[in-house]
Amino acid sequence: MNKEQMEQTVQANMQKIYLYCVRRLGNAAEAEDVASDIVLELLRSYSGVRNDKAVYGYIWAVADNLCRNYWRKRSRYETVEIPENYTEPGAATPEERIIRKQEISDLRRELSLLSEKYRAVMIAYYIGNQSCEAIARQLRMSVTNVKQYLFEGRKKVREGMNKQRDLGVYSYAPEKFTMDFWGSSSDGYRQLLDRKLPGSIMLSVFDKPKTLEELSLDVGVAMPYLEEDVGKLESYKLLVRNGQRYHCGIPVYDKAFADRVNEAARAAIGENIEGIAAAVEKGKELLKETDYRRRQDDDNYRGWFILMLICWEAMQLSESKMKTRLTFPLLENGSRGYVMGKRGEIPTGLSGIYGMYTLRRDYVRILNFNLLTDNVINPFGKGVRDVLCACEAGLGETAELEALSAMIEKKAVHIEDGRICTDFAVISEKDYLALAEKLKEAVDQVAAIAAKLRDHGAELLSQSMPEEIPYAGETGSIVCMWSLMENIIPAMLEKGYLSKAPDGQNPTAFYFKKA
Repeated sequence: MNKEQMEQTVQANMQKIYLYCVRRLGNAAEAEDVASDIVLELLRSYSGVRNDKAVYGYIWAVADNLCRNYWRKRSRYETVEIPENYTEPGAATPEERIIRKQEISDLRRELSLLSEKYRAVMIAYYIGNQSCEAIARQLRMSVTNVKQYLFEGRKKVREGMNKQRDLGVYSYAPEKFTMDFWGSSSDGYRQLLDRKLPGSIMLSVFDKPKTLEELSLDVGVAMPYLEEDVGKLESYKLLVRNGQRYHCGIPVYDKAFADRVNEAARAAIGENIEGIAAAVEKGKELLKETDYRRRQDDDNYRGWFILMLICWEAMQLSESKMKTRLTFPLLENGSRGYVMGKRGEIPTGLSGIYGMYTLRRDYVRILNFNLLTDNVINPFGKGVRDVLCACEAGLGETAELEALSAMIEKKAVHIEDGRICTDFAVISEKDYLALAEKLKEAVDQVAAIAAKLRDHGAELLSQSMPEEIPYAGETGSIVCMWSLMENIIPAMLEKGYLSKAPDGQNPTAFYFKKA
């Protein structure tokens, strides 16, 4: 850098140098003297600045050194007792103290918005008083890189302190965000969203892709606390980074979408409910020819079994009749399926569908409908699998006593002749498949209805999703499938074709014997 360039740079920064001295020294007159010394030193030593980009770092290093020297010299002077009513010339006024407090607050805010590497270097140097060499060893980088991070970090902080920062809506009014899953295993996914912050992150980037700094402001959380959650969400591809910005990696639907598919499902069911009810009556007669059994069985339980058979088989068959193709993509936990988000409060008639859950030989199918029972059974719950395996093996005990007690209370199992036995329906796989074949006409009818509705749901959700979000149409078809199944329950109840179980059992849980 030549002398003329330094003169121009100093001239452009005179006011900043003076204000810097005022803040450091607390005295306007003394600040003028020290600022003059700084300018003289800069004009005298311009040839030492070999890189034009480093000039601002050099200016503030000189300013810092000369302010420190001033304080050292002043500390050598004799001290005298200060009268109680004495007011120091240049002492901070209440207004100045408020401004200073705000500046400190802004500085802390800007440090919290720096990315991890910049933040680590700045804190180590300015707060930890570590040398560049020590920071380089600690962070495993070169000394040159440390100095570059310091220079750029100071610049980012100065620029940020001059900005008006506005916290986003998710910092003070977070929306509810929940996750739905359809596939072979949700391991790892549900644990990511057991707090409000990850949900707010998902909705924030769904609204608009954001940098980490923008996201930090929008959710009102400093980056040191945000980075871990963002990293976890990114590792499961719920967040996807494109350059410096994150966008949502899964489809998200809201109440407006749910209302539209529910309305379409109710209309279709209403037009076909008599035919479905007639098929249920036919199935109950056919059921007598099978090895179906249930403890405390009655005509109503058998009706629910046939209805769920028709619905389940129809939903599977509908996939071959839809225009929408389901690919069941490979997920980050190694399973295949779909992860989707729900925005806001969305009433649902379903509290879980678990199908083809394999034990040692047999399997269960559990559909939990809120209208039918509060006794929700989750075969993935702690110890439930062991209890079901004990049923399968005809055992009288299990190590999972807490799970056994809960399942007895929910009327899912009971103890009989010293053995753990199921309370819900049991049928062999062979007889189930034969029964499904005999009800093929009804299954085809419901499958055709489902295929049309699921294509409608796929189109609706695809239209409302940003282009970069994958599997929106496939997700829409799955939500529509759930909607059809949950809306068929109130239709059957309202028409009086079926009723709730009087003893609180879940009438839509079944156990299939392969042997």
